[in-house]
Amino acid sequence: MYMIAGAGLTTHETAMLLLSLGILLGTARLLGETARRLGQPAVLGELLAGILLGPTVLGTISPDLFAWLFTDSHAARIALDGYILISVVLLLLISGLEIELTTAYRQGKAALIIAMTGMLLPFTIGSALGWQFPTAFGPLGSAYQPLAFAIFLGIALSITALPVIAKVLMDLNIFKSDLGMLIMSAAMFNDLAGWLGFAVVMALINPGENGGASIGGTLLLTMGFLAGVMTIGRWLTHRALVFIQAYGSWPGGVIGFVLVVALLCAAATEAIGIHSILGAFFAGIVIGDSKHLRQRTRETIHQFIANIFAPVFFAGIGLTVNFVAAFNPLVVLLAVLVACLGKVAGCYVGSKWAGLGRRDSLAVSSGMLAQGTMGIILGQLALTAELITQELFVAIVFVALLSTVISGPAIQRVLQRGQKRSLGDLLTEDRFVSVMKSLGARAAIRELSSALGPDSPVEADAVFESVWKREQTMRTGLGDGLAIPHARLAGLEKTIVIIGRSPHGVDFDAADGNPAHLICMLLTPLDDQDSQLEVLRLIAECFHDPARRSAALNAGTYTEFLAAIKLPGADSHGGMAHE
Repeated sequence: MYMIAGAGLTTHETAMLLLSLGILLGTARLLGETARRLGQPAVLGELLAGILLGPTVLGTISPDLFAWLFTDSHAARIALDGYILISVVLLLLISGLEIELTTAYRQGKAALIIAMTGMLLPFTIGSALGWQFPTAFGPLGSAYQPLAFAIFLGIALSITALPVIAKVLMDLNIFKSDLGMLIMSAAMFNDLAGWLGFAVVMALINPGENGGASIGGTLLLTMGFLAGVMTIGRWLTHRALVFIQAYGSWPGGVIGFVLVVALLCAAATEAIGIHSILGAFFAGIVIGDSKHLRQRTRETIHQFIANIFAPVFFAGIGLTVNFVAAFNPLVVLLAVLVACLGKVAGCYVGSKWAGLGRRDSLAVSSGMLAQGTMGIILGQLALTAELITQELFVAIVFVALLSTVISGPAIQRVLQRGQKRSLGDLLTEDRFVSVMKSLGARAAIRELSSALGPDSPVEADAVFESVWKREQTMRTGLGDGLAIPHARLAGLEKTIVIIGRSPHGVDFDAADGNPAHLICMLLTPLDDQDSQLEVLRLIAECFHDPARRSAALNAGTYTEFLAAIKLPGADSHGGMAHE
């Protein structure tokens, strides 16, 4: 047998590594796609793949086959664990990319209040129970420390899954709305606080990992690293992205740069003693905050990691845990009650405090409920560090999956309205621009604002300022040639929709990178959040169907356009198909 130079793997070990990795990835992708088609999050299928291939099913049915595939070769197992480590590091990178500090900052007080109350209640209950009654959550881990365990439990039961929340809001066509942006901003603050808290946990259970420094020294190094990354690192990243996009290849140059920065930051936090994933998370925040990172590039990075690395990580969890033997119904019930009821109650109180109505407060609470991948990653890291045992880990996984599954339907039910209007009911011929001349987003918004006419209850200049300010907070390109710039305005009594067709296309920074040829400007009363949500969904659903969208793009007159949007489509029999 030969050995790969520098790798220490024999021919047999190399074959076993590739075989186990191929089976793990293939099964996880297959079941993940199956879960998506059934309207469930992909992580559910990916975890199921690990359960089937791990000690829970395969290890019980055929222990020898399970051992031959995944545990007999020590060197191959180490290599597979290395791949799984890279996977979780990259998962935290894309989670960080979802955090747009500028967007969160502009939401200001409301988002901060909701994040604070939504995290404080489940965190306080969870950490108090963990401090006073730690054995209520199963046996204690070998690295158990009272303070570290209490803080971890509070974080694990109060964390949110930003990528999952974003996907839920996109599926409901309210991601670009004011309510959707508020939920996302609150989730950003929540995640940021949660991972900073986890850095404290890692410092408590790994004292001396950074060359003998005390816990205080580790935290001081962490704060210094974070300050450096958010100042000098942010400045350098911003300028480097401009240079790479000007002289490098797309998307390879930018993707390579993003991964290099993430790995270097991950190495730095691992050396400090607070785990590599936190460095990748901070790197994602800094990179994602740059206006030079296009939405299409974000989506490319997300797809690459979510389809190649994430399935192996989540399936790999099942290789180390027997989910049947470790299932304790009392521990699961306690975790579900604290996490779900605490999160919903906390976010509802925060939303009411921030001035939202009852329906919007319930919608925010439902959106913030999803723990998804973040809860599972936290649990896996604590299990690996032996801070917790398998019983609590299985309960955390169950909470993460349950909260993710019910979040979307809960929002949808809360936001249900009585009689649904059609897009045609909101249109008038004088507010249809058949051929737009503008080439940029700012000019397009001004051109559509000018179509309001002299009888408009609001001035065109005021409309332009409001819509453009909202556009700078979060770009409204939806992809497939559609953009929905919008704003809520004081002095407006009813909803106004202005539609323009752009032959050349206007760049609204859509995820697919395509310019918008149909631009629908939506203006709603300041005190009517429901109208904005309803019409945003209505526009997105109307143009989701390719045949209807194509007919609208080719319509030369208002009458032809009106006829096009009334064409029967796939979504006329039950809405949009789930991705």
